[in-house]
Amino acid sequence: MKHTENIAVIDIGSNTLRILIGNIKANKINKLYTDRVVTRLGKNLIENGVISEKAIDSSIIVLKKFKKLFEKFNVSCIIAVGTSVLREAKNSVYFCEKVKESTGLHVHIISGEEEAYYTLHGVIDEELKEEDSVFITDVGGGSTEWIHYSRKNFKMGSMPIGALKIKERFLNTVSYSEEEIYSAKNFIKEEIKTSLPQVKINKFIATGGTASTLGMINLGLLKYLPEKIHMSEIHVIEVKQILKKLLSISLEERKKIKGMPSNRADIICPGLLILKEIADYLNVEKLTISENGIMEGIMKNYKKFCYNSKL
Repeated sequence: MKHTENIAVIDIGSNTLRILIGNIKANKINKLYTDRVVTRLGKNLIENGVISEKAIDSSIIVLKKFKKLFEKFNVSCIIAVGTSVLREAKNSVYFCEKVKESTGLHVHIISGEEEAYYTLHGVIDEELKEEDSVFITDVGGGSTEWIHYSRKNFKMGSMPIGALKIKERFLNTVSYSEEEIYSAKNFIKEEIKTSLPQVKINKFIATGGTASTLGMINLGLLKYLPEKIHMSEIHVIEVKQILKKLLSISLEERKKIKGMPSNRADIICPGLLILKEIADYLNVEKLTISENGIMEGIMKNYKKFCYNSKL
């Protein structure tokens, strides 16, 4: 087995399907290709309990497009993982069977704790290993993973709140009322209080779609440029200012904000509310945005999935 074999990781999330193709060289990931497509698998999941046929079909179309890349990049190891939407949907087995039948891909449904574990491995590098106390959070569509890392010791967990879930439960309108915002904030605060440890930290890192979108808005990017967003910093007071503005305008106005991907304009406020409340709970002044996360963590641990190795 060559150490430079190409690996493909697909992350099937509540809001987005993502792909990373790369290889491992000198214990570091060499990225060859990345892409993300919004499919909203988790849409109306709270209300219906199942993934819709429309979302399943659109996701399979995307997965077929991803599959065409495997030959182009000479991929020898393919790993597809499903997160909160597939943990919760009543028809997740049906979805996985349909994906297998249509694309040949086997989907691994991972737990919230596993999701946090691989996120930690994706974010932590040699430099961060020296930090005394790091808190990492990934605000997804259906869940929010958290990790507290301190000198090689870590605690982690998963909260059943995400940008898409908060949108559908509290902020499912084109313009938000004060009452809707207040209800969403209180719900998020209560979940954080019961789920997160109270710890002193010296670095707060956010990863995932909400963090990436925040980075794009903060830097005023007209298109997604992960190399510019990665490890960029923003003060929490600036996050609050951005959030306050976004909450006060309509969906169409949010779409016109510089750096705002139009397909995330309806879920950016719920996602930022979660991120902001976590920052307040931890009493931090700034956050660092990482473009590495679960996919990079899985790629680093690819032998577990493809060769059943115990790493």
